Amino acid sequence: MDDAPITTEQLPPLQSEPWLPIDPSYKSVLRITVTLNLLIPIVGCIVVLLLNIEPLLLIVKIVLALCVSLVLVLCGIWIPRRVKRTEYLLRELDVHKRTGYWWHATSSAGNNRIQHIEVTQGPLERLYGLSKLVLYTAGGGQSDIKIPGLPSETAHRLKNYLTERITAEESIDAAEY
Repeated sequence: MDDAPITTEQLPPLQSEPWLPIDPSYKSVLRITVTLNLLIPIVGCIVVLLLNIEPLLLIVKIVLALCVSLVLVLCGIWIPRRVKRTEYLLRELDVHKRTGYWWHATSSAGNNRIQHIEVTQGPLERLYGLSKLVLYTAGGGQSDIKIPGLPSETAHRLKNYLTERITAEESIDAAEY
């Protein structure tokens, strides 16, 4: 077998693929999560301010201002952009996810590399009827694909479809041997 080099001219042309967005209501899940995570330091700062501990007042006011600013920036700017820029693509032989506003990342996995599929749902996601599809692939945790913000029914349908595809491919491979 010859291992000839491939030039860029031999690569197939890029085609417009039908990328699918995640559910916009996932913004609410992220906003609540960010707010809850920053609520502990905010409440701590407010308690110190109410206790009027003189040597800490300036530091606590700065920390409080930073935490509140961080909540506002993340909830007002970062989260809407993140949700808008998170998309997935399901093709016959592979699955892709892309994210990023400034730094773009695309993760891809061939169906033959998927070892396990899981649909997860936390309490906030359950409240909004959303789930996360997690594809565990050969190669460890860094190669897994997680698609958040899917309507629960869609996540389960994707899981069933991929499971059927993988099982069919394994049956074909087994029959060839």
